Amino acid sequence: MKKSLLAVFLVVFLLGSLPVFAAEPIKIGVIVDLSASTALWGQSQARGVEMAVEKYNEAGGLLGRPIELKVYDFKLDVQEGINAYQRLANQDKVSVVIGAPVSNLNLALAPIADQLKVPIVGEASDARTTSKTPTEPWPYMFASQLTCVDYGEAAASYAIYELGAANLAVINNKGNAWADEIAEAFVKYAEAHGAKIVAREAFNWGDTDFRSQLSNIQRRNPDAILVPEYLQEASQITRQAREMGIDVVILGPNSFTPPMVELIGDAANNVYFVNNVAFDLPAVKEFTEAYVEKYGTDPTVNAFFGHDNTVIALEAIRRANSADPKAIRDELEKTENVQGLIFNYTIDPVTHRTDGFIPTVIKIEDGEYITVGLYEPVRQ
Repeated sequence: MKKSLLAVFLVVFLLGSLPVFAAEPIKIGVIVDLSASTALWGQSQARGVEMAVEKYNEAGGLLGRPIELKVYDFKLDVQEGINAYQRLANQDKVSVVIGAPVSNLNLALAPIADQLKVPIVGEASDARTTSKTPTEPWPYMFASQLTCVDYGEAAASYAIYELGAANLAVINNKGNAWADEIAEAFVKYAEAHGAKIVAREAFNWGDTDFRSQLSNIQRRNPDAILVPEYLQEASQITRQAREMGIDVVILGPNSFTPPMVELIGDAANNVYFVNNVAFDLPAVKEFTEAYVEKYGTDPTVNAFFGHDNTVIALEAIRRANSADPKAIRDELEKTENVQGLIFNYTIDPVTHRTDGFIPTVIKIEDGEYITVGLYEPVRQ
């Protein structure tokens, strides 16, 4: 009897320390990869979403209602992602979806979201995921960061004007829309600014041996190599390049963030990448400490965006004073000065992307991620 009473007391005590909700929850959908090659990103992103929701729920939720997450693993498969979105919209009746940072999936979801009318807030970099045409956005698609063109142009500009690179090479997966968009922007900018593309190599999904392509690049003797790939492939390509004696600068986008050093060690030296967050920002450092305390491991950059995308979405719900997806969509388009970990977000109503986002260049050297600073491409 004493044990039973003690158990009841503990339950009541613990519940008493949390807000008590009588209303139906506001449901938020999350689509991430939890089991395929970008699972590290997906898990980190889902945790970032969870941490944001916990803060809101601890403060009383929204509109007097708790926030409930519905998380689906899309396994880096576009059709699985489509199925997950349809379940979230049609069966779970979520108010908004926090999307995976994968352009291929978001390209497929854009017209479907237009039909099902549940907004998606993500950070896919391919501009086509939010723009139906250059002057018309996909109504229900929103993104919180830079485009592939921004990444490609910034990487090319930094290589040419800051590192003095005149001869450049590129290797990427032609089936990855995100990677190919970055590569195309890089090549176009480089050639327009007097640099020469001495090698352009491609590979396919699932490839793990890149030595043949790297050998072709090595024979061309470039000053720098762009590797616009997801973490797993970027790490493998970088490691194999160093093993082959290719010690030139390797350039990348935000996929070169932690845990690249942990994966390949000194092979990551002499890497410069264009990132969407400066790791030394006070809010980012504070969040990182809380994340490590909660989960026992360092976050990837996706955790910061998972958090911030959630804040953008939840603040739209607050402004709409409604959990109706259409009302939330309308408020997302009006997003202005919403403070996140990374940035103070204002959504451009034409592009449905964050306005005024300036990338950060980071260098990897001796196992450290060194913030070089904000960087905007040179314009002629």
